[in-house]
Amino acid sequence: MDSRLVCLVVFVISSAVPYTKANGIITPLNYNFTHSDCGTTKLCVEKPNACNPSGTSECFFASTRINITDKSLAIELSGSSIGYIALAAGLSSNLSKGDNAIFVCGNNSGTFFFETGGFQNKIVTVIPFNASNIQYRLKQPSVIQCAFTIPINLSNNNINILGINFNKTKIPVFLEVYKGSYNGGVFGEPMTAFGSSVSVDLADVKSSGATNSISTTTALGLLAAVALRFL
Repeated sequence: MDSRLVCLVVFVISSAVPYTKANGIITPLNYNFTHSDCGTTKLCVEKPNACNPSGTSECFFASTRINITDKSLAIELSGSSIGYIALAAGLSSNLSKGDNAIFVCGNNSGTFFFETGGFQNKIVTVIPFNASNIQYRLKQPSVIQCAFTIPINLSNNNINILGINFNKTKIPVFLEVYKGSYNGGVFGEPMTAFGSSVSVDLADVKSSGATNSISTTTALGLLAAVALRFL
C-alpha cells in the first residue's frame, strides 16, 4: 500500500437515544433520499439504473456532493442487507487490491452502527476516522440507509480529500457498493452489488458512468470508502 495512505475506521453503535462519539452524534434520518437531484447537485451511482432510493430493497444507491462553503463531502448510501452495506472508494479499479477506504452502515439485530476503514483481499480493517453529521434509517425487512459528511481542505486550485490532493476541476476515483453479513462484531466477506467498480469524477455530478446500470456479480461496492492518509 502507498505509504501516504492508511485505512481507518470508526465503530459507532447507536442506542435508543443517540450518543456522542469522537466524531459527533448519530441521529435518525430526517429526510428521504431521492434520485431527482442526481446529475444536477449530486453525483449518483445505483443499481438498477435510475432506481428509487427512497427505501425500496431493490435499489442500491450512493451519492456524493462537494460543499465548498462548508468544506465537506456529503455522502448518502442505501441498500438491502441483513448485516451491512458499504461504499468503497479508491484510486484503482481493483479496489480490494489497491489503496482504498470504506464507509460501512449496518444493522446489528435492530441497532444501527457506522464504521470507516479499508479492506484488502476482501477483509475489512477497522480503525477510527473523522466523519460527522451521521444519520440513519433502518426499514424492515432489510433496508439500511445512512448519510454523513467527511471534511475536505481547499488551497488555491487544489482540493484535499482524506489526505489526497486533487485539482478542484477533476477528482477521479473509483466507487463500488458492497453488502455483507455481520455477526458478533465480525464482518462477513464484502459482496459487490454493482459487479465492478465505477470510474467517476467527484468534481462533475454528470461524470461518465455515474448513473449507468452495472451487471450484478459476486460483490457490493459504496461514498463512501475513500483512500485515507497517515495522520
